[in-house]
Amino acid sequence: MSQEIEAIKAKLNIVDLIGEYVRLQKAGNNWKACCPFHNEKTPSFSVSEDKQVWHCFGCGKGGDAFGFLMEIEGLSFREALENLAQKTGVELPKYSARENITNLEKNKIEDILEEATLFYEKQLWETEGGKKILEYLKGRGLEESTVRDFRLGYAPDGWRNIAQFLVGRNYKIGDILRAGLVIHKEGKSQEIENFYDRFRNRIMFPITNPVGKVIGYSARIVPGEDESQAKYINTPETEVYHKSNVLYGIDKAKMSAKEKDWILLVEGQMDVIATNQAGIKNTVAVSGTALTLEQLSIIKRYTKNIRMFFDMDEAGQKAAKRSAQLAFDKELNVSIVSIDSGKDAADAVKEDVQKFIKAIDGSAVAMNYFIEKTLRGRNKSDIEDKKKIIEELSGLINSFSNKIEREHWTREVAERLNISESALREEFGKRNFSASSNKDHNLNYINPSNNKNSYDKIKDIQIQIMGTFISDNSIWKEATRKYKGEISEYFNNPKIVEIILDKGKLYDFNFEKLLDGLNNLEQKKFLRELYFKNCEKNEEIVSAKDRWRVVDQYFVELKREVIRGKSAIIINEIKEAEKRGDKEELKRLTSKLMDLNKI
Repeated sequence: MSQEIEAIKAKLNIVDLIGEYVRLQKAGNNWKACCPFHNEKTPSFSVSEDKQVWHCFGCGKGGDAFGFLMEIEGLSFREALENLAQKTGVELPKYSARENITNLEKNKIEDILEEATLFYEKQLWETEGGKKILEYLKGRGLEESTVRDFRLGYAPDGWRNIAQFLVGRNYKIGDILRAGLVIHKEGKSQEIENFYDRFRNRIMFPITNPVGKVIGYSARIVPGEDESQAKYINTPETEVYHKSNVLYGIDKAKMSAKEKDWILLVEGQMDVIATNQAGIKNTVAVSGTALTLEQLSIIKRYTKNIRMFFDMDEAGQKAAKRSAQLAFDKELNVSIVSIDSGKDAADAVKEDVQKFIKAIDGSAVAMNYFIEKTLRGRNKSDIEDKKKIIEELSGLINSFSNKIEREHWTREVAERLNISESALREEFGKRNFSASSNKDHNLNYINPSNNKNSYDKIKDIQIQIMGTFISDNSIWKEATRKYKGEISEYFNNPKIVEIILDKGKLYDFNFEKLLDGLNNLEQKKFLRELYFKNCEKNEEIVSAKDRWRVVDQYFVELKREVIRGKSAIIINEIKEAEKRGDKEELKRLTSKLMDLNKI
Protein backbone atom coordinates (compact mmCIF):
# COMPACT_ATOMS: atom_id res chain seq x y z
CA MET A 1 0.00 0.00 0.00
CA SER A 2 2.95 2.35 0.60
CA GLN A 3 3.59 2.57 -3.17
CA GLU A 4 0.02 3.72 -3.76
CA ILE A 5 0.28 6.28 -0.94
CA GLU A 6 3.46 7.71 -2.45
CA ALA A 7 1.85 7.76 -5.91
CA ILE A 8 -1.11 9.74 -4.53
CA LYS A 9 1.20 12.21 -2.79
CA ALA A 10 3.22 12.64 -5.99
CA LYS A 11 0.09 13.52 -7.99
CA LEU A 12 -1.63 15.63 -5.34
CA ASN A 13 -0.89 19.23 -4.39
CA ILE A 14 -1.89 19.76 -0.76
CA VAL A 15 -2.52 23.46 -1.44
CA ASP A 16 -5.17 22.57 -4.03
CA LEU A 17 -6.80 20.05 -1.67
CA ILE A 18 -6.94 22.35 1.37
CA GLY A 19 -7.92 25.25 -0.87
CA GLU A 20 -11.20 23.42 -1.59
CA TYR A 21 -12.15 23.90 2.06
CA VAL A 22 -10.51 27.11 3.27
CA ARG A 23 -9.34 30.38 1.74
CA LEU A 24 -5.56 30.23 1.59
CA GLN A 25 -3.37 33.30 1.26
CA LYS A 26 0.25 33.29 0.19
CA ALA A 27 2.67 34.04 3.04
CA GLY A 28 6.29 33.88 1.90
CA ASN A 29 7.01 30.36 0.68
CA ASN A 30 3.96 28.96 2.47
CA TRP A 31 0.22 29.59 2.70
CA LYS A 32 -1.90 30.78 5.62
CA ALA A 33 -5.56 30.75 6.62
CA CYS A 34 -7.83 30.82 9.64
CA CYS A 35 -7.94 27.29 11.00
CA PRO A 36 -11.07 25.31 10.00
CA PHE A 37 -10.84 23.27 13.21
CA HIS A 38 -11.13 25.96 15.90
CA ASN A 39 -12.31 29.54 16.41
CA GLU A 40 -9.77 32.21 15.57
CA LYS A 41 -9.62 35.70 14.09
CA THR A 42 -5.90 35.80 13.23
CA PRO A 43 -4.64 33.09 10.83
CA SER A 44 -2.48 30.50 12.56
CA PHE A 45 -3.04 27.69 10.04
CA SER A 46 -0.03 27.14 7.75
CA VAL A 47 0.40 24.98 4.65
CA SER A 48 3.71 24.10 3.03
CA GLU A 49 3.54 23.40 -0.69
CA ASP A 50 7.18 22.39 -0.63
CA LYS A 51 6.86 19.77 2.11
CA GLN A 52 3.16 18.97 1.47
CA VAL A 53 2.25 19.35 5.17
CA TRP A 54 -0.05 21.60 7.22
CA HIS A 55 -0.05 22.73 10.83
CA CYS A 56 -2.12 24.99 13.07
CA PHE A 57 -0.24 26.86 15.81
CA GLY A 58 -3.53 27.57 17.55
CA CYS A 59 -4.98 24.09 18.11
CA GLY A 60 -1.86 22.03 17.37
CA LYS A 61 -3.44 19.89 14.67
CA GLY A 62 -1.45 19.07 11.58
CA GLY A 63 -0.30 16.42 9.15
CA ASP A 64 -0.32 15.58 5.46
CA ALA A 65 -3.09 15.50 2.85
CA PHE A 66 -4.55 12.29 4.29
CA GLY A 67 -4.61 13.73 7.79
CA PHE A 68 -6.37 16.89 6.61
CA LEU A 69 -9.11 15.00 4.79
CA MET A 70 -9.60 12.64 7.74
CA GLU A 71 -9.92 15.59 10.12
CA ILE A 72 -12.18 17.81 8.07
CA GLU A 73 -14.48 15.12 6.67
CA GLY A 74 -14.42 12.77 9.67
CA LEU A 75 -13.06 9.90 7.61
CA SER A 76 -11.02 6.83 8.48
CA PHE A 77 -7.58 6.52 6.87
CA ARG A 78 -8.93 3.99 4.40
CA GLU A 79 -11.78 6.30 3.41
CA ALA A 80 -9.39 9.23 2.93
CA LEU A 81 -7.09 6.95 0.93
CA GLU A 82 -9.91 5.87 -1.36
CA ASN A 83 -11.10 9.45 -1.77
CA LEU A 84 -7.68 10.78 -2.76
CA ALA A 85 -6.97 7.74 -4.93
CA GLN A 86 -10.10 8.50 -6.91
CA LYS A 87 -9.17 12.19 -7.09
CA THR A 88 -5.67 11.43 -8.43
CA GLY A 89 -6.53 8.37 -10.55
CA VAL A 90 -4.39 5.96 -8.51
CA GLU A 91 -5.71 2.37 -8.41
CA LEU A 92 -5.71 0.74 -4.98
CA PRO A 93 -5.28 -2.98 -4.23
CA LYS A 94 -8.10 -4.86 -2.53
CA TYR A 95 -8.29 -5.15 1.25
CA SER A 96 -5.68 -7.32 2.91
CA ALA A 97 -6.29 -9.47 5.96
CA ARG A 98 -3.97 -7.29 7.99
CA GLU A 99 -6.11 -4.16 7.63
CA ASN A 100 -7.80 -2.71 10.64
CA ILE A 101 -10.93 -4.72 11.37
CA THR A 102 -12.82 -1.64 12.53
CA ASN A 103 -12.44 0.02 9.13
CA LEU A 104 -13.51 -3.21 7.43
CA GLU A 105 -16.65 -3.40 9.56
CA LYS A 106 -17.41 0.25 8.92
CA ASN A 107 -17.04 -0.24 5.19
CA LYS A 108 -19.30 -3.29 5.36
CA ILE A 109 -22.06 -1.18 6.91
CA GLU A 110 -21.60 1.46 4.22
CA ASP A 111 -21.81 -1.25 1.55
CA ILE A 112 -25.07 -2.52 3.09
CA LEU A 113 -26.53 1.00 3.12
CA GLU A 114 -25.55 1.54 -0.51
CA GLU A 115 -27.28 -1.73 -1.50
CA ALA A 116 -30.33 -0.71 0.54
CA THR A 117 -30.46 2.69 -1.19
CA LEU A 118 -30.39 1.02 -4.61
CA PHE A 119 -33.21 -1.28 -3.46
CA TYR A 120 -35.35 1.64 -2.24
CA GLU A 121 -34.71 3.57 -5.46
CA LYS A 122 -35.83 0.63 -7.55
CA GLN A 123 -39.01 0.28 -5.48
CA LEU A 124 -39.78 3.95 -6.11
CA TRP A 125 -39.35 3.83 -9.86
CA GLU A 126 -40.53 0.32 -10.74
CA THR A 127 -43.45 -0.59 -8.43
CA GLU A 128 -47.08 0.48 -8.18
CA GLY A 129 -46.57 1.71 -4.63
CA GLY A 130 -43.60 3.72 -5.80
CA LYS A 131 -45.56 5.39 -8.59
CA LYS A 132 -47.97 6.84 -6.03
CA ILE A 133 -45.00 8.29 -4.14
CA LEU A 134 -43.64 9.81 -7.35
CA GLU A 135 -46.98 11.50 -7.95
CA TYR A 136 -46.83 12.97 -4.44
CA LEU A 137 -43.26 14.22 -4.96
CA LYS A 138 -44.16 15.77 -8.30
CA GLY A 139 -47.13 17.40 -6.59
CA ARG A 140 -44.69 18.99 -4.15
CA GLY A 141 -42.92 20.51 -7.14
CA LEU A 142 -39.98 18.10 -7.52
CA GLU A 143 -38.69 17.17 -10.95
CA GLU A 144 -37.65 13.61 -11.81
CA SER A 145 -34.01 14.64 -12.17
CA THR A 146 -34.07 16.12 -8.66
CA VAL A 147 -35.62 12.96 -7.19
CA ARG A 148 -32.86 10.91 -8.82
CA ASP A 149 -30.13 13.35 -7.79
CA PHE A 150 -31.10 13.08 -4.11
CA ARG A 151 -31.63 9.32 -4.51
CA LEU A 152 -35.09 9.31 -2.95
CA GLY A 153 -36.68 5.89 -2.54
CA TYR A 154 -39.64 3.90 -1.29
CA ALA A 155 -39.64 1.30 1.49
CA PRO A 156 -42.63 -0.92 0.62
CA ASP A 157 -45.11 -2.17 3.16
CA GLY A 158 -44.19 -5.55 4.64
CA TRP A 159 -42.13 -6.91 7.49
CA ARG A 160 -38.98 -8.28 5.83
CA ASN A 161 -38.49 -6.71 2.40
CA ILE A 162 -35.06 -5.17 3.00
CA ALA A 163 -33.99 -7.95 5.37
CA GLN A 164 -34.62 -10.70 2.82
CA PHE A 165 -33.13 -8.65 -0.01
CA LEU A 166 -29.84 -8.06 1.83
CA VAL A 167 -29.59 -11.60 3.20
CA GLY A 168 -30.05 -12.71 -0.41
CA ARG A 169 -27.02 -10.55 -1.23
CA ASN A 170 -25.01 -12.60 1.32
CA TYR A 171 -25.02 -10.01 4.10
CA LYS A 172 -25.38 -11.29 7.66
CA ILE A 173 -28.50 -10.29 9.56
CA GLY A 174 -26.30 -9.04 12.43
CA ASP A 175 -24.58 -6.59 10.09
CA ILE A 176 -27.92 -5.45 8.69
CA LEU A 177 -29.02 -4.79 12.29
CA ARG A 178 -25.86 -2.77 12.93
CA ALA A 179 -26.66 -0.66 9.85
CA GLY A 180 -29.95 0.31 11.53
CA LEU A 181 -32.18 -1.21 8.84
CA VAL A 182 -33.90 -3.90 10.93
CA ILE A 183 -35.17 -4.36 14.48
CA HIS A 184 -34.53 -7.50 16.54
CA LYS A 185 -37.39 -8.98 18.54
CA GLU A 186 -36.25 -8.86 22.15
CA GLY A 187 -35.17 -12.18 23.64
CA LYS A 188 -35.38 -14.05 20.33
CA SER A 189 -32.70 -15.99 18.44
CA GLN A 190 -30.68 -14.68 15.50
CA GLU A 191 -32.90 -16.31 12.85
CA ILE A 192 -34.18 -13.91 10.18
CA GLU A 193 -37.81 -14.44 11.21
CA ASN A 194 -36.96 -12.73 14.50
CA PHE A 195 -36.01 -9.51 12.72
CA TYR A 196 -38.28 -7.04 10.92
CA ASP A 197 -37.72 -3.96 8.73
CA ARG A 198 -37.41 -0.67 10.56
CA PHE A 199 -38.72 1.30 7.57
CA ARG A 200 -42.07 0.14 6.14
CA ASN A 201 -44.34 1.99 3.71
CA ARG A 202 -42.26 5.15 3.87
CA ILE A 203 -40.57 7.65 1.55
CA MET A 204 -36.84 7.21 2.00
CA PHE A 205 -34.49 10.19 2.16
CA PRO A 206 -30.88 8.88 2.17
CA ILE A 207 -28.60 10.85 4.50
CA THR A 208 -24.99 11.14 3.36
CA ASN A 209 -21.74 12.25 4.91
CA PRO A 210 -19.81 15.21 3.43
CA VAL A 211 -18.21 13.01 0.76
CA GLY A 212 -21.53 11.59 -0.40
CA LYS A 213 -21.60 8.14 1.21
CA VAL A 214 -24.97 7.00 2.55
CA ILE A 215 -24.83 6.71 6.35
CA GLY A 216 -28.52 6.54 7.25
CA TYR A 217 -32.07 7.57 6.38
CA SER A 218 -34.90 9.85 7.30
CA ALA A 219 -38.16 8.13 6.39
CA ARG A 220 -41.54 9.88 5.96
CA ILE A 221 -44.84 8.06 6.35
CA VAL A 222 -46.62 7.78 3.00
CA PRO A 223 -49.13 10.68 2.81
CA GLY A 224 -52.68 9.52 3.41
CA GLU A 225 -51.61 6.39 5.30
CA ASP A 226 -51.76 5.82 9.07
CA GLU A 227 -50.98 9.34 10.34
CA SER A 228 -51.07 8.08 13.96
CA GLN A 229 -47.51 6.83 13.40
CA ALA A 230 -44.54 9.17 13.65
CA LYS A 231 -44.43 11.33 10.52
CA TYR A 232 -40.66 10.89 10.28
CA ILE A 233 -38.38 8.24 11.73
CA ASN A 234 -34.61 8.25 11.40
CA THR A 235 -31.80 5.73 11.48
CA PRO A 236 -30.74 5.07 15.09
CA GLU A 237 -27.18 5.80 16.27
CA THR A 238 -24.83 3.39 14.45
CA GLU A 239 -21.11 3.09 13.80
CA VAL A 240 -21.46 5.45 10.82
CA TYR A 241 -24.52 7.53 11.72
CA HIS A 242 -24.38 10.04 14.58
CA LYS A 243 -27.30 12.44 14.35
CA SER A 244 -25.51 15.28 16.14
CA ASN A 245 -22.92 15.30 13.32
CA VAL A 246 -25.38 15.07 10.43
CA LEU A 247 -26.44 17.90 8.12
CA TYR A 248 -28.79 16.81 5.37
CA GLY A 249 -27.50 17.93 1.97
CA ILE A 250 -23.99 18.89 3.10
CA ASP A 251 -22.36 16.85 0.34
CA LYS A 252 -24.15 18.92 -2.30
CA ALA A 253 -24.00 22.25 -0.46
CA LYS A 254 -20.40 22.46 0.77
CA MET A 255 -18.66 23.77 -2.34
CA SER A 256 -21.41 26.26 -3.14
CA ALA A 257 -21.31 27.47 0.48
CA LYS A 258 -17.57 27.98 0.22
CA GLU A 259 -17.88 29.87 -3.08
CA LYS A 260 -20.75 32.12 -1.95
CA ASP A 261 -19.41 32.38 1.60
CA TRP A 262 -22.80 31.69 3.21
CA ILE A 263 -25.07 28.74 3.83
CA LEU A 264 -28.86 28.51 4.10
CA LEU A 265 -30.00 26.47 7.10
CA VAL A 266 -33.53 25.08 6.90
CA GLU A 267 -35.58 22.57 8.89
CA GLY A 268 -36.37 19.57 6.68
CA GLN A 269 -35.26 17.37 3.80
CA MET A 270 -37.96 18.62 1.40
CA ASP A 271 -36.80 22.19 2.09
CA VAL A 272 -33.26 21.30 1.05
CA ILE A 273 -34.33 19.44 -2.07
CA ALA A 274 -36.74 22.15 -3.24
CA THR A 275 -34.27 25.02 -2.69
CA ASN A 276 -31.49 23.04 -4.38
CA GLN A 277 -33.73 22.49 -7.40
CA ALA A 278 -34.41 26.24 -7.46
CA GLY A 279 -30.67 26.90 -7.78
CA ILE A 280 -29.91 27.60 -4.12
CA LYS A 281 -27.34 24.83 -3.87
CA ASN A 282 -25.81 25.95 -0.58
CA THR A 283 -28.69 24.67 1.57
CA VAL A 284 -28.58 22.16 4.45
CA ALA A 285 -31.08 20.96 7.06
CA VAL A 286 -30.73 19.98 10.69
CA SER A 287 -32.97 17.01 9.85
CA GLY A 288 -35.15 16.16 12.81
CA THR A 289 -32.89 17.33 15.62
CA ALA A 290 -32.01 20.58 17.35
CA LEU A 291 -28.94 22.28 15.91
CA THR A 292 -25.73 21.12 17.63
CA LEU A 293 -22.26 22.54 18.12
CA GLU A 294 -20.91 19.63 16.07
CA GLN A 295 -23.11 20.62 13.13
CA LEU A 296 -21.98 24.22 13.44
CA SER A 297 -18.36 23.07 13.36
CA ILE A 298 -19.08 21.31 10.07
CA ILE A 299 -20.67 24.47 8.63
CA LYS A 300 -17.71 26.55 9.78
CA ARG A 301 -15.39 24.48 7.59
CA TYR A 302 -16.96 26.14 4.57
CA THR A 303 -18.26 29.52 5.76
CA LYS A 304 -18.79 31.68 8.83
CA ASN A 305 -22.08 33.09 7.55
CA ILE A 306 -25.40 31.36 8.18
CA ARG A 307 -28.80 32.45 6.89
CA MET A 308 -31.47 30.64 8.89
CA PHE A 309 -34.95 29.95 7.58
CA PHE A 310 -37.08 28.12 10.13
CA ASP A 311 -40.86 27.89 10.27
CA MET A 312 -42.51 31.14 11.33
CA ASP A 313 -44.64 29.45 14.02
CA GLU A 314 -43.71 29.61 17.72
CA ALA A 315 -41.77 26.33 17.67
CA GLY A 316 -39.79 27.38 14.59
CA GLN A 317 -38.91 30.78 16.06
CA LYS A 318 -37.78 29.20 19.32
CA ALA A 319 -35.56 26.86 17.32
CA ALA A 320 -34.14 29.81 15.38
CA LYS A 321 -33.33 31.67 18.60
CA ARG A 322 -31.70 28.63 20.21
CA SER A 323 -29.71 27.93 17.03
CA ALA A 324 -28.55 31.54 16.84
CA GLN A 325 -27.26 31.38 20.42
CA LEU A 326 -25.14 28.33 19.60
CA ALA A 327 -23.85 30.03 16.45
CA PHE A 328 -22.90 33.17 18.38
CA ASP A 329 -20.89 31.00 20.75
CA LYS A 330 -19.00 29.60 17.73
CA GLU A 331 -18.39 33.15 16.45
CA LEU A 332 -20.53 32.61 13.36
CA ASN A 333 -22.45 35.43 11.67
CA VAL A 334 -26.18 34.76 11.62
CA SER A 335 -29.01 36.37 9.68
CA ILE A 336 -32.69 35.42 9.71
CA VAL A 337 -34.81 34.88 6.61
CA SER A 338 -38.49 35.58 7.10
CA ILE A 339 -41.55 35.58 4.83
CA ASP A 340 -45.09 36.82 5.44
CA SER A 341 -46.92 33.68 4.35
CA GLY A 342 -45.58 31.45 7.11
CA LYS A 343 -44.84 28.65 4.65
CA ASP A 344 -41.86 26.29 4.88
CA ALA A 345 -39.03 26.66 2.38
CA ALA A 346 -40.32 23.95 0.03
CA ASP A 347 -43.75 25.56 -0.26
CA ALA A 348 -42.29 29.06 -0.50
CA VAL A 349 -40.09 27.99 -3.43
CA LYS A 350 -43.00 26.26 -5.15
CA GLU A 351 -45.23 29.32 -4.77
CA ASP A 352 -42.75 31.99 -5.90
CA VAL A 353 -39.06 31.17 -6.14
CA GLN A 354 -38.01 34.75 -6.97
CA LYS A 355 -39.82 36.08 -3.94
CA PHE A 356 -38.07 33.49 -1.77
CA ILE A 357 -34.65 34.38 -3.20
CA LYS A 358 -35.41 38.05 -2.52
CA ALA A 359 -36.26 37.14 1.10
CA ILE A 360 -32.91 35.37 1.44
CA ASP A 361 -31.03 38.34 -0.01
CA GLY A 362 -32.87 40.62 2.42
CA SER A 363 -32.24 38.50 5.50
CA ALA A 364 -31.91 40.51 8.72
CA VAL A 365 -28.91 40.44 11.04
CA ALA A 366 -30.04 37.98 13.70
CA MET A 367 -29.64 40.26 16.71
CA ASN A 368 -31.51 43.07 14.99
CA TYR A 369 -34.24 40.61 14.09
CA PHE A 370 -34.60 39.31 17.65
CA ILE A 371 -34.40 42.78 19.22
CA GLU A 372 -37.17 44.06 16.93
CA LYS A 373 -39.27 40.94 17.57
CA THR A 374 -38.83 41.29 21.34
CA LEU A 375 -39.68 45.01 21.37
CA ARG A 376 -42.75 44.56 19.19
CA GLY A 377 -45.94 45.27 21.18
CA ARG A 378 -44.02 46.30 24.29
CA ASN A 379 -43.87 49.67 26.01
CA LYS A 380 -40.18 50.60 26.38
CA SER A 381 -41.13 53.19 29.02
CA ASP A 382 -42.83 50.61 31.22
CA ILE A 383 -40.50 49.10 33.82
CA GLU A 384 -42.17 45.67 33.71
CA ASP A 385 -41.92 45.52 29.93
CA LYS A 386 -38.27 46.57 30.17
CA LYS A 387 -37.58 43.70 32.55
CA LYS A 388 -39.29 41.23 30.20
CA ILE A 389 -37.28 42.52 27.24
CA ILE A 390 -34.01 42.15 29.16
CA GLU A 391 -35.03 38.66 30.26
CA GLU A 392 -35.75 37.56 26.69
CA LEU A 393 -32.57 39.05 25.22
CA SER A 394 -30.16 38.01 27.98
CA GLY A 395 -29.60 34.52 26.61
CA LEU A 396 -28.73 35.87 23.18
CA ILE A 397 -26.35 38.56 24.51
CA ASN A 398 -24.61 36.18 26.92
CA SER A 399 -24.12 33.57 24.21
CA PHE A 400 -21.57 35.73 22.34
CA SER A 401 -18.12 34.33 23.01
CA ASN A 402 -16.61 37.38 21.30
CA LYS A 403 -16.47 40.23 23.86
CA ILE A 404 -16.56 42.96 21.21
CA GLU A 405 -19.81 41.61 19.76
CA ARG A 406 -21.28 41.22 23.24
CA GLU A 407 -20.37 44.82 24.12
CA HIS A 408 -21.77 46.09 20.81
CA TRP A 409 -25.18 44.51 21.31
CA THR A 410 -25.30 45.43 24.99
CA ARG A 411 -24.81 49.07 23.95
CA GLU A 412 -27.47 48.73 21.24
CA VAL A 413 -30.06 47.34 23.67
CA ALA A 414 -29.16 49.94 26.31
CA GLU A 415 -29.78 52.75 23.82
CA ARG A 416 -33.07 51.23 22.67
CA LEU A 417 -34.31 50.92 26.28
CA ASN A 418 -32.82 54.22 27.42
CA ILE A 419 -30.88 52.70 30.32
CA SER A 420 -27.18 52.78 31.18
CA GLU A 421 -24.83 50.18 29.72
CA SER A 422 -23.41 49.39 33.15
CA ALA A 423 -26.87 48.65 34.58
CA LEU A 424 -27.77 46.48 31.61
CA ARG A 425 -24.42 44.67 31.73
CA GLU A 426 -25.04 43.91 35.39
CA GLU A 427 -28.50 42.52 34.62
CA PHE A 428 -27.18 40.36 31.81
CA GLY A 429 -24.49 39.13 34.17
CA LYS A 430 -27.12 37.98 36.66
CA ARG A 431 -28.80 35.95 33.93
CA ASN A 432 -25.55 34.62 32.57
CA PHE A 433 -26.92 31.73 30.61
CA SER A 434 -24.13 30.31 28.52
CA ALA A 435 -25.20 28.64 25.31
CA SER A 436 -21.83 26.94 25.38
CA SER A 437 -22.13 25.17 28.72
CA ASN A 438 -21.30 21.91 27.03
CA LYS A 439 -18.51 23.17 24.83
CA ASP A 440 -15.10 21.61 24.89
CA HIS A 441 -12.46 23.08 27.14
CA ASN A 442 -9.58 24.78 25.40
CA LEU A 443 -7.09 22.07 24.64
CA ASN A 444 -4.16 24.26 23.66
CA TYR A 445 -1.03 22.18 23.91
CA ILE A 446 1.44 23.29 26.58
CA ASN A 447 4.96 21.98 26.17
CA PRO A 448 6.03 20.88 29.66
CA SER A 449 9.61 21.78 28.89
CA ASN A 450 8.67 25.31 27.81
CA ASN A 451 9.61 27.05 31.05
CA LYS A 452 10.12 30.75 30.35
CA ASN A 453 11.98 31.19 33.63
CA SER A 454 14.76 28.80 32.70
CA TYR A 455 15.77 29.74 29.16
CA ASP A 456 18.39 27.37 27.77
CA LYS A 457 20.23 29.16 24.97
CA ILE A 458 22.28 26.11 23.99
CA LYS A 459 19.15 24.00 23.58
CA ASP A 460 17.49 26.81 21.65
CA ILE A 461 20.39 27.00 19.17
CA GLN A 462 20.29 23.21 18.74
CA ILE A 463 16.58 23.40 17.98
CA GLN A 464 17.14 26.24 15.48
CA ILE A 465 19.79 24.14 13.74
CA MET A 466 17.35 21.23 13.56
CA GLY A 467 14.71 23.59 12.14
CA THR A 468 17.10 24.73 9.43
CA PHE A 469 17.95 21.11 8.58
CA ILE A 470 14.36 19.86 8.23
CA SER A 471 13.49 22.90 6.09
CA ASP A 472 16.07 21.98 3.46
CA ASN A 473 16.75 18.33 2.70
CA SER A 474 20.03 18.95 0.82
CA ILE A 475 21.50 21.12 3.59
CA TRP A 476 20.39 18.56 6.19
CA LYS A 477 22.31 15.78 4.47
CA GLU A 478 25.47 17.78 3.75
CA ALA A 479 25.57 19.56 7.12
CA THR A 480 25.49 16.28 9.09
CA ARG A 481 28.65 15.32 7.24
CA LYS A 482 30.32 18.71 7.58
CA TYR A 483 29.43 19.13 11.27
CA LYS A 484 29.30 15.52 12.43
CA GLY A 485 32.03 16.11 14.99
CA GLU A 486 30.43 19.30 16.34
CA ILE A 487 27.05 17.57 16.62
CA SER A 488 28.59 14.75 18.65
CA GLU A 489 30.59 17.13 20.85
CA TYR A 490 28.27 20.10 21.37
CA PHE A 491 24.76 18.62 21.21
CA ASN A 492 23.76 17.52 24.72
CA ASN A 493 20.17 16.55 23.86
CA PRO A 494 20.04 12.91 22.72
CA LYS A 495 16.58 13.30 21.15
CA ILE A 496 17.77 16.10 18.88
CA VAL A 497 20.86 14.10 17.94
CA GLU A 498 18.69 11.08 17.17
CA ILE A 499 16.44 13.07 14.82
CA ILE A 500 19.28 14.93 13.09
CA LEU A 501 21.60 11.95 12.60
CA ASP A 502 19.87 8.59 13.09
CA LYS A 503 16.38 9.43 11.86
CA GLY A 504 17.83 11.66 9.16
CA LYS A 505 19.84 8.82 7.71
CA LEU A 506 16.96 6.35 8.10
CA TYR A 507 14.56 8.58 6.14
CA ASP A 508 17.03 9.85 3.53
CA PHE A 509 17.18 13.30 5.21
CA ASN A 510 13.64 13.91 3.96
CA PHE A 511 11.26 15.79 6.25
CA GLU A 512 8.06 14.36 4.72
CA LYS A 513 9.35 10.79 5.15
CA LEU A 514 10.43 11.60 8.70
CA LEU A 515 6.91 12.75 9.63
CA ASP A 516 5.40 9.66 8.03
CA GLY A 517 7.80 7.41 9.94
CA LEU A 518 7.42 8.91 13.42
CA ASN A 519 4.84 7.35 15.74
CA ASN A 520 5.13 9.93 18.54
CA LEU A 521 2.34 12.47 17.90
CA GLU A 522 3.90 15.14 20.14
CA GLN A 523 7.20 14.84 18.27
CA LYS A 524 5.37 15.24 14.97
CA LYS A 525 3.54 18.31 16.25
CA PHE A 526 6.77 19.85 17.58
CA LEU A 527 8.61 19.26 14.28
CA ARG A 528 5.78 20.68 12.17
CA GLU A 529 5.70 23.83 14.31
CA LEU A 530 9.48 24.10 14.11
CA TYR A 531 9.38 23.76 10.33
CA PHE A 532 6.80 26.52 9.82
CA LYS A 533 8.43 28.84 12.37
CA ASN A 534 11.77 28.41 10.64
CA CYS A 535 10.20 29.09 7.23
CA GLU A 536 8.60 32.27 8.53
CA LYS A 537 11.78 33.40 10.26
CA ASN A 538 13.98 32.84 7.21
CA GLU A 539 11.48 33.55 4.39
CA GLU A 540 13.73 36.24 2.90
CA ILE A 541 16.75 33.89 2.78
CA VAL A 542 16.41 32.44 -0.71
CA SER A 543 19.83 31.37 -2.05
CA ALA A 544 21.58 28.19 -0.94
CA LYS A 545 24.66 30.28 -0.13
CA ASP A 546 22.69 32.42 2.34
CA ARG A 547 21.06 29.37 3.92
CA TRP A 548 24.49 27.82 4.48
CA ARG A 549 25.66 31.11 6.03
CA VAL A 550 22.80 30.77 8.56
CA VAL A 551 23.79 27.19 9.39
CA ASP A 552 27.45 28.10 9.81
CA GLN A 553 26.55 31.02 12.07
CA TYR A 554 24.39 28.77 14.25
CA PHE A 555 27.33 26.40 14.79
CA VAL A 556 29.63 29.33 15.61
CA GLU A 557 27.09 30.51 18.23
CA LEU A 558 26.61 26.99 19.57
CA LYS A 559 30.35 26.50 20.00
CA ARG A 560 30.68 29.88 21.73
CA GLU A 561 27.81 29.12 24.14
CA VAL A 562 29.12 25.65 24.97
CA ILE A 563 32.57 27.08 25.71
CA ARG A 564 31.00 29.87 27.76
CA GLY A 565 29.05 27.33 29.79
CA LYS A 566 32.08 25.14 30.39
CA SER A 567 34.16 28.21 31.28
CA ALA A 568 31.58 29.29 33.85
CA ILE A 569 31.80 25.87 35.50
CA ILE A 570 35.61 25.98 35.59
CA ILE A 571 35.59 29.55 37.00
CA ASN A 572 33.34 28.39 39.84
CA GLU A 573 35.68 25.48 40.48
CA ILE A 574 38.66 27.91 40.54
CA LYS A 575 36.88 30.03 43.17
CA GLU A 576 36.32 26.95 45.29
CA ALA A 577 39.99 25.93 44.91
CA GLU A 578 41.07 29.43 45.99
CA LYS A 579 38.89 29.20 49.10
CA ARG A 580 40.49 25.87 50.01
CA GLY A 581 43.99 27.14 49.18
CA ASP A 582 44.52 24.19 46.83
CA LYS A 583 47.34 25.52 44.63
CA GLU A 584 47.77 22.35 42.53
CA GLU A 585 44.05 22.22 41.69
CA LEU A 586 44.09 25.96 41.03
CA LYS A 587 46.98 25.54 38.57
CA ARG A 588 45.28 22.62 36.80
CA LEU A 589 41.97 24.45 36.47
CA THR A 590 43.61 27.67 35.22
CA SER A 591 45.47 25.71 32.55
CA LYS A 592 42.22 23.94 31.59
CA LEU A 593 40.43 27.28 31.27
CA MET A 594 43.18 28.71 29.05
CA ASP A 595 43.13 25.64 26.80
CA LEU A 596 39.34 25.83 26.53
CA ASN A 597 39.44 29.47 25.41
CA LYS A 598 42.01 28.64 22.74
CA ILE A 599 39.48 26.42 20.95
